[in-house]
Amino acid sequence: MDDLLTAGRMRMSPAGAHVTSTDTDHGELFYLSSTTGSPIRGGIPVIAPAFAELLDGEPRHGWARTADWRVTTDGMGFNAQLVNDGLHLTLSVKERADGMRIELHMRNESPDTRRVQMGFHPYFLVDDVREVRVEGLAGVSFTDRFTDRESVQEGTLLIDAPVDRIFREARQVRIVDKQRVITVTPDGADATVVWNPGEADMKDVGPGEWSRFLCVEPAILGEDLDGVDLARDEQLRLAMTVTVSPS
Repeated sequence: MDDLLTAGRMRMSPAGAHVTSTDTDHGELFYLSSTTGSPIRGGIPVIAPAFAELLDGEPRHGWARTADWRVTTDGMGFNAQLVNDGLHLTLSVKERADGMRIELHMRNESPDTRRVQMGFHPYFLVDDVREVRVEGLAGVSFTDRFTDRESVQEGTLLIDAPVDRIFREARQVRIVDKQRVITVTPDGADATVVWNPGEADMKDVGPGEWSRFLCVEPAILGEDLDGVDLARDEQLRLAMTVTVSPS
């Protein structure tokens, strides 16, 4: 990651248009693995034009997170563009006094209607994931990707085991940590994914570092998690605002 660009208190890698760091008056927002490789483990991976393996095709999570984007900066934010396989992606990242905002647009420039998905996969830095509270998802239906079971979230979500849940609504979510609260506000999303792998053996996550992050991911996945149709010259838009305050 020797090619990182800086804008204000943020850093981005052109590989994947990947925000790797955003510092604030209340500390760093994002976890970055001490053993990360390529693709980068941590920060904010940009997921497009597919999420996980919900749509056919390779690579997993789509090609946006590993492609080389054209990135420019005005000193306080980043703008990035990528054209691949008939899809034109533009990304805007702006620093805020209390956090940051990221916005992704996808335009179909191919002659055919395309089935697509997209999302943000932020790794929020926490003291210990086993001690955080995740607020804002009560009453929302979710799919548990470990068990394939459907359920409804009852009250506050506590992370006391590996978690991989696709919540079928986009909600403002509060990650309540020991010293601070991270608030994730989606715009344009239709789903929220919450993920932490637990003590799984992941070579690009440093020893014990699984407990230092929680992923809360606004996404556009489609009504049945099978994507949305994007006609020729149509555009999808997804944004996320992240703010931090003392707890």
